Amino acid sequence: MPTLTMATLQPGTSRGYLTTPQELRTIAQKAAQNIEPYRSAVDEVLAWAARDWDFSLDEHEGCDSSENPAWIDRNRGAGIVYAKALAYHLTNNAAYAEETVEILQRVMTSVMTIGLRQPQCQLNFGWGTPEFVAAADLIEAYWLDRECTGPLSTIYGDDQMGAGICKRLFQNWLVKNPYYVTSYAAISSQSNWGAAATNATAYVADYLWDRPEVRLIHRVPQLVNEGANFAFSPAEAYRFARQLALDRLNGYGVEYTSNSSCDYLAGEQQSGELPAVKSQITENGIIPEDARREQFCNIAVYNGEYQNYPQIHLNNTIQQCELLYRRGDRSCYDNVAVQAISDYTFVGPDGLTRTTDLHAFRGSIERAINAIIIDAETEWRHDAALEVAYRYYLLNHRLEGVERWFAELTRPSGCSQGVCFGTLTHGFAVGEFPTPPPITAPPSD
Repeated sequence: MPTLTMATLQPGTSRGYLTTPQELRTIAQKAAQNIEPYRSAVDEVLAWAARDWDFSLDEHEGCDSSENPAWIDRNRGAGIVYAKALAYHLTNNAAYAEETVEILQRVMTSVMTIGLRQPQCQLNFGWGTPEFVAAADLIEAYWLDRECTGPLSTIYGDDQMGAGICKRLFQNWLVKNPYYVTSYAAISSQSNWGAAATNATAYVADYLWDRPEVRLIHRVPQLVNEGANFAFSPAEAYRFARQLALDRLNGYGVEYTSNSSCDYLAGEQQSGELPAVKSQITENGIIPEDARREQFCNIAVYNGEYQNYPQIHLNNTIQQCELLYRRGDRSCYDNVAVQAISDYTFVGPDGLTRTTDLHAFRGSIERAINAIIIDAETEWRHDAALEVAYRYYLLNHRLEGVERWFAELTRPSGCSQGVCFGTLTHGFAVGEFPTPPPITAPPSD
């Protein structure tokens, strides 16, 4: 396994989320030589970057559906702003960077609050926020020391506006709005909602690495911390998001938001033919909290039909795994709970104590992908995230079957409720040997 070398971050240097300016320059050079998949991937991103970012924004933003507001949707606004930031480094055309600045400026001056009454915002901003963070990171050097107008406060509902360094004001907006809103689902949901929200909170916390004085307010359900919200430093918030992700994989989290949660260990969501299963990734690679949407919590194998919700769950978890990897931490990608726990006791979503068995070899991302592609022979449609996972597991797999993932990749990979433009950032040519990414230290106290 290749050694990861930690880089020292200098002012104006991109931290790197799915890619860095240096990696993009190499990709552009290969595309210029008509090497695939680089040529097609660059063409796709440049086509996205050519789109107008002409969305309407509301001062108090709501989420009427999974596709609204359009400006945060990965299929629309989030994908476009990210593409423009990528295009800046692919073409060395500063006009793309300037457009990115203008978009971020507009967002942080137009959207005062994201609504709390519509839970859908917890999912929608979980999906879209990482692309806005990554876009800002890619123009780190471009807007260094540049002044913008934006929020002076990091407190939700405090609408004070003023002039300041663009990045700091955008950081304020991220803390007071997307982090505050999505944090609830990050801790309360064990489904794809929680995976998306946890990824978003990890991205925001990491992007605040140079603001140790900031406190990120993490909302909690009543049964967590006696209902009192947490106030984290960026380093604490980053570590908390990491632990939430691992606990979700291994069965230590609890679903607090759904009346049909697997964590009741009873109900129509559990098939009476098998022992009840709580939320986790099972030893068979099943994600119970999303499997119940089409089948049951406690199935041993998917039914062979397209599995949308488990794929969305994995997309967002893979994105967080890659973030951890680029901070020198393989724990998410390599996670496998090898020890069984008999009579595991936990407090369920209704406050009642329940007991179940947690089986050995649960919690594996690799096993969960195999459960869809290999075991159930199900089509994989969220290809951008599979590109990211394939690059890692081709070299670091523990199970058989990873070589069959490649046939599921449709290139270029597009942008949906998961990773965007994975072919660009993680695809590689036939005969190439994928290398580890550059590593940057996580936020520290």
